[in-house]
Amino acid sequence: MSEMSIPTQVVILAGGKGERLMPITAHMNKGMVHVAGKPFLEHLILLFKKNGIRRFLILTGHASESITDYFGNGKKWGVDIAYRHAPSAWNHGKRLADALPLCDDFFLLHRNDIYWPFNLTRHLARFNEAGLPAMMTVYRNRAKDGIYGPDNNVRVNESGVIERYDNLLSSDSFYRGQDLGFFLLTKKVAEEYMPTNTPDDYCLHHGFFSTLAKKGLLSAFITDTPATTTTDAVWLKKAEKYLREKFADNSL
Repeated sequence: MSEMSIPTQVVILAGGKGERLMPITAHMNKGMVHVAGKPFLEHLILLFKKNGIRRFLILTGHASESITDYFGNGKKWGVDIAYRHAPSAWNHGKRLADALPLCDDFFLLHRNDIYWPFNLTRHLARFNEAGLPAMMTVYRNRAKDGIYGPDNNVRVNESGVIERYDNLLSSDSFYRGQDLGFFLLTKKVAEEYMPTNTPDDYCLHHGFFSTLAKKGLLSAFITDTPATTTTDAVWLKKAEKYLREKFADNSL
């Protein structure tokens, strides 16, 4: 694959119900839960803006108005935000398949509940080095402190290519990492490997990306830097501490 240009669009999955944060998320999208003084999704938008990316496509579902009413078209933040709304019952695979016509030929995909100090320059260099149409950011989880706990679900070979990505976490030493929800990918590979007439419950990560791994089409950007998430009440407290500390050392 030829060297890719710099991606200028981030597609953010923001349609889930955030059931593990109920009742906070009963009438609020999970990405809008305040952490360290602002909605978690705002931290992500500012992170990507810091990397020079100013175009966003947010795939909404549950409590979409809490996102759209707050961000609007993004002008207040110096970015351009577009939206694609779909039923909250749709899984993220179906949600992305529905939005593909609005995606760039090369784009960054992320979720609305994981923060990690993403660096576009380093990621693009690794993407071009690997020469594959998709790349996943993988936390090595050596300290057993990953966002999904001590167990893992990613196997990366010696060439830095993901050869296995499974639905269930495992304590088996065969697996050596966890995905962090940051993906660089081409629209072409999504169009080719997303199922035709994608079912409403299609799982993007353990359907589409698992398929790419089996076919040797998914490279890894490997990191030992931990992430944080708002997946549940316990992690919400950890996210508050994580981001407060980053504010304190001016690294945001």
